[in-house]
Amino acid sequence: MTTPDDTIRSADDWRSALEIRDTRAANPLMDVFATLWRHSSDDHPLTPDDIIDLLEADNRQNSFYKAPSKETVVNQLQYLEYTRILGREVRRADDGETSADEEGDDSRWYMAPVLSPSEVRLLEDSLMLSRIDPEELQGVISGLYQLAGGSAPSKNLPDISIDGYEHINGEFLATIEKITEAMNNQLAVDFSYCDYDEQGRLVKRLDRRTGKPRRYVFDPYNMVYKKGGYYLLGHFHNCPVPQNTDQNENHTNLFCFAVNRIRDLRITSTRIAVPADTWDENGLPRKLTGAPRFDAVAFARQRPHMTMGTLVDVVMSIGPSVLTNVYEWFDNPEVERVDGPFDPDDDHEGVQAFHYRVSVRSPKLGIIWWALQYALADVRVESPQSVRDELLRAGLQLARRYGDE
Repeated sequence: MTTPDDTIRSADDWRSALEIRDTRAANPLMDVFATLWRHSSDDHPLTPDDIIDLLEADNRQNSFYKAPSKETVVNQLQYLEYTRILGREVRRADDGETSADEEGDDSRWYMAPVLSPSEVRLLEDSLMLSRIDPEELQGVISGLYQLAGGSAPSKNLPDISIDGYEHINGEFLATIEKITEAMNNQLAVDFSYCDYDEQGRLVKRLDRRTGKPRRYVFDPYNMVYKKGGYYLLGHFHNCPVPQNTDQNENHTNLFCFAVNRIRDLRITSTRIAVPADTWDENGLPRKLTGAPRFDAVAFARQRPHMTMGTLVDVVMSIGPSVLTNVYEWFDNPEVERVDGPFDPDDDHEGVQAFHYRVSVRSPKLGIIWWALQYALADVRVESPQSVRDELLRAGLQLARRYGDE
């Protein structure tokens, strides 16, 4: 029985071998493996005859190519059934109780997908709204399709035509790669950060003292998605760890940067000064608070918007129509049904005779923004008073701005 070439030990080796196979002697195991990867799926298994037909079609431009015999293909399939190459599993589509020989070598075979069609579609759709250069985006989606092989949801790449792509950062994917490398090696990074100008172009922030682009030296902890944005979370490298738990309601000791606005990122040779497990869930020194350790995903999920203030306990009254919005924005709300309408003075016929009392945790600025975006709905913050005061101030400012002159 043919066995894998001893020189093929990695995905790159396999890829190179597949690309040059038309210029060297055929390797039946490689041919069968590649055909299953590209053309099979659990709902489209292949018989040995199907594999031979596909091999001949794929190599019709190579006059020197000779497809393996059916017996050879069956031998390779039986080998692949019990040997995983690159972690890929080859399965029979039949019940497995009857051998291929007993079935006249006509068992149907497929390669188990790394990603299901629904998973590929989910990843593809999420990428479509990311701020990636269209050409690079096509490459990423193409890679997803290749990884899925015969399980790809479509053989045709989507058409990408979004005007906003003219305002993208062409370094986006390279920046992610460098940040990942820095995190894996526990190294600090430095970079410039950008804002948009009136033409929608990214321009670097300047140092007010020198007038030159400002450089940020940062200990990177993790990257997370939040409401369509992709953020780098971490700590400024040169900032010391505080020796008390005094809280700033508008900020923690942690900071975030939108990855698509980072430019000229460089991995330094300096080790991260303050490891991520120094902090608790609020970005305070964990040795002083004893609270659960910082987790980037949990940190982002606890915030309705990506604001960096420490979490405060918030109590709200909401009408029934807002309940779904609460669950969509807050990770773990506590909800209690309360008799009586949302507005005690509203006893008109048809008004629902109940509302909800909701408790959530959120940074102060995050809950203010959330309450303002639902200002026309049945939402009333009951506590803390500082949030109520800020909402009142915002309301008065809106009245002055939009009221009659």
